[in-house]
Amino acid sequence: MPLQDHKTGTALWLSALALLVALTAYASLGAFSRYIADDYCEAVRVTSVSPIQAVVDRYSDGSFRSANRYSNILFVGFSEMLGRNSIPITMVAMVVLWVVGLTWLVHETRILAGMAWTRLADVFFGGTLAFMSFVQAPNLFQTVYWRSSMMTHFAPLIFGSLTLAFLARQARRPTQETSSFLTYGVICFACFVLAGFSEPPAATLVVFFALLLLAIRLWNKSPLQNRRFALVGSAFAGSLGGLIVLILSPAVANVTREKSPDLVAVLFNSFIYALQFMRDSFVSLPLPLFLSFLTPLLLIRLLKQSGDATLPDARRLPLWMIVAPLVVWLLIAAGFSPSVFGQGFPVERMRFLARALLIATLMLEGAWLGLILPEFKINRTIGVWAPLLLFVAISTAYPLRAAFALFQNTLPEYRERAELWDLRDAYIHRRIAEGETDLFIPGFGGAHGVKELDSNPAHWINVCAANFYRVSSIQSFSTKDLLEALSE
Repeated sequence: MPLQDHKTGTALWLSALALLVALTAYASLGAFSRYIADDYCEAVRVTSVSPIQAVVDRYSDGSFRSANRYSNILFVGFSEMLGRNSIPITMVAMVVLWVVGLTWLVHETRILAGMAWTRLADVFFGGTLAFMSFVQAPNLFQTVYWRSSMMTHFAPLIFGSLTLAFLARQARRPTQETSSFLTYGVICFACFVLAGFSEPPAATLVVFFALLLLAIRLWNKSPLQNRRFALVGSAFAGSLGGLIVLILSPAVANVTREKSPDLVAVLFNSFIYALQFMRDSFVSLPLPLFLSFLTPLLLIRLLKQSGDATLPDARRLPLWMIVAPLVVWLLIAAGFSPSVFGQGFPVERMRFLARALLIATLMLEGAWLGLILPEFKINRTIGVWAPLLLFVAISTAYPLRAAFALFQNTLPEYRERAELWDLRDAYIHRRIAEGETDLFIPGFGGAHGVKELDSNPAHWINVCAANFYRVSSIQSFSTKDLLEALSE
């Protein structure tokens, strides 16, 4: 048994180190993020007044569809307080927080469920979910490295993982310890803030907590039932309150007047689109999704063989494995419904939440299957070494391969773009120092579907950029030798 423990521990350490390399590569990409498109507009909005006032002004304005999202503009304001390098600092910090939040959530949920394994396994599961989410992101740049979009579609997942981890920690406290009203208030407020990032996470949270309340009332017969029901009820109240604030906004009222959507059709299409999304995910990403399922299965088998993976009552696991895909279908449909209401099938960056939910479900299915599979009795040596070697091969080679591709291809692209942006920023400041107010600057292309400055000074991005630099106008022009033009 000690030998088996040693082998499993070594395998876990190797896997964790490989994940660290890959996640470090993803974090380093954030260091090369710069202002683009909506970033200029939002920076002007939150720096011209206080972040709180910016939230109130934009919500009351309601002239564009996303004006009702109160939390993302608030956190843009907090990000701007970091100074000149606020965007790269924020991007790197968000990737790190995502990994920390998921690891903490795995740790607390595992203890709450009565499952026993090492803390290093918590790190592996949390890191794997983060890594696989990045690898399979529908549009990684727009979701993670463009601040305007990141604060809408990635930030709620980060703060959501931290909030859920805190909720799980409170739910597992001993019977004799009581939760204070402050704890309930913190959870309610945190979920209200989470709902304010955008409608998809808000709708997903409301449905998730409603299902959790139902499950606690029907199946949780422990002495902690009432406390857990109250904790989840606080989270549900905050999420529902946030969703109501979003729905009752002037922005949504304008959309409703323009489109008069059929709510029955919206719900029906949401479920159809969710099903199509899951099918398309398996067709377009068969290997990453299969590995998301296989690696937890192999690790749980190894931990189980060494006596480090236990579950108090495994009789319900087959039922959970059947119910989990139905639940994730419902949650993805809930997240899709605001997009269906406003525009149709969700755009790429709005599918990141759905992809993360799908990956998490596959990881759970793999872990549960690993717990209920019987021992390999034909040849114990093969039963021990085969999953060990396969686990090490997959869990180290795949992250390292992804990291190599990032350092080889993606990182140089991001670095080059950041260098061009920095040169252009210095160019603009030189022209401003010379007294120019109508700027005619060298331009370059957008990135991953996000538009850059236009040749038309009246374009909304140019108007926001002019306000950002505090000049009258900005327009770009094409040039063959961009570096030479920016160095003038």
